[in-house]
This record gives sequence, structure tokens and C-alpha cells, in this order.
Amino acid sequence: MSMAEENQKLHFVLVTPEKEMVNDPSVDQVNIPGSEGDLGILPLHAPLFTTMRPGSFSYEKGDEIISLVVGHGYAEITNDRVTVLAETAEYLSDVDVARAQEAKAKAEAILAKPDVEEAELREAQKKLFRALARIESKGTE
Repeated sequence: MSMAEENQKLHFVLVTPEKEMVNDPSVDQVNIPGSEGDLGILPLHAPLFTTMRPGSFSYEKGDEIISLVVGHGYAEITNDRVTVLAETAEYLSDVDVARAQEAKAKAEAILAKPDVEEAELREAQKKLFRALARIESKGTE
């Protein structure tokens, strides 16, 4: 790897419907829970557009690893820029496991009903996936 390649950084942007959570032009690696598997994005990565599943998400700056939990979303990689649009995102340190377990139980109760409407079923599934992602991510901390 040349000296120029070693000094290459990613410009990482993470946006949710509520706010821009990260806008950092000096990131070394972004780790994405892709819908088809986890992705590690380094500088000079080939252009890519992918969907994300709820799960553990992190980015690295030097020796520091910043961990988050994200909901469904999209990631676009172009010209050493990683742009992530996530339905939800929260720093791992902010995850409330008790609240996530309560949300999981409520979603499972809805899914267990025999005659749930399609819209309610989809919403309960989304809430279940998000709660599981929070619980699992906090367990790997």
C-alpha cells in the first residue's frame, strides 16, 4: 500500500429521520449490518448501494471504535464517502435493555394473536427486529 493510500480516510455520514448523528471526514472503517451479511468498508472501496438490517453498527477512528445499534436503512459507498440513512440509530451506551426486552415482549404478544391485520403484523415485526438488535448488541458490549 502506498503512503497516499495509508493516509486515505472515509467521510462518514449517518442520518436518521430525526437528525444527522455523524458527519465525520476522518474515519478509517465503517462496519455495516447489511441485509445479506455484514460489511466492512475501508477507504478505496468499490462503489456500492445496499440495504441494512437492524443490528450492530460501528465505525473506527484510529484505536477508537464507536458502536451503535441501527434499524433498517440504506448505505451508499462512493468516492471514499459512506452515507447511511437509517430508520433508527442509537449509540450502544444509550441502549436501555429493560426497555428493549419490554418492546420485544409486546411485539411477540401481537405476533402470537391469530387474527392480526397485515399492517399491525408488519409493525410488530419491525419492533421485534429492532428490540432484538438492541438486546443482542448490548450483550456483545
